[in-house]
Amino acid sequence: MLRSFRTLAIVAPAALTAVGGFWFAQANAQQATPVSPGVGASLTLVERADRVTEIDLGEPGPSVGDMIVWGPNALFDETNAEAAGAVTQGACIAINAASDCVGNETIVFADGSTLELQGVERGGGAPSLRTIVGGSGRYLGATGTMTVEPSPDLTLWTKTIDVRMRSE
Repeated sequence: MLRSFRTLAIVAPAALTAVGGFWFAQANAQQATPVSPGVGASLTLVERADRVTEIDLGEPGPSVGDMIVWGPNALFDETNAEAAGAVTQGACIAINAASDCVGNETIVFADGSTLELQGVERGGGAPSLRTIVGGSGRYLGATGTMTVEPSPDLTLWTKTIDVRMRSE
């Protein structure tokens, strides 16, 4: 019993020091990330849907619970000619037989910055709107929206991102 208390007395402070150090390092990295409060920007990127996996989890055919997982897929400039140096990946879970789904998407930029997006993706190739729920690096504290317009054959997805940095 005494041995257990000694072990706890040695391990607990070490664990608290490690966790505290991690928290301190994380807080300093976030504070050092340059953010321009109140600044907004618009960016249009095109995804070539090269890696897409459809998982039929419910009734055969389109049904609630089916999943679509994609990426990492490269993103290109708005003319779909030059690589933008960013990738996208995510997952969508169907909420009805029309293949509307709740999606989560992460865009990773060349410098490691990210944008995190969520929203309902319309089935059947209809345009949809997602919300920017956060980001990291130069997008730390980002808010805004992303309009997604798929091509008729669902091989190209034009993403118009309107991002705004929170004012402090």
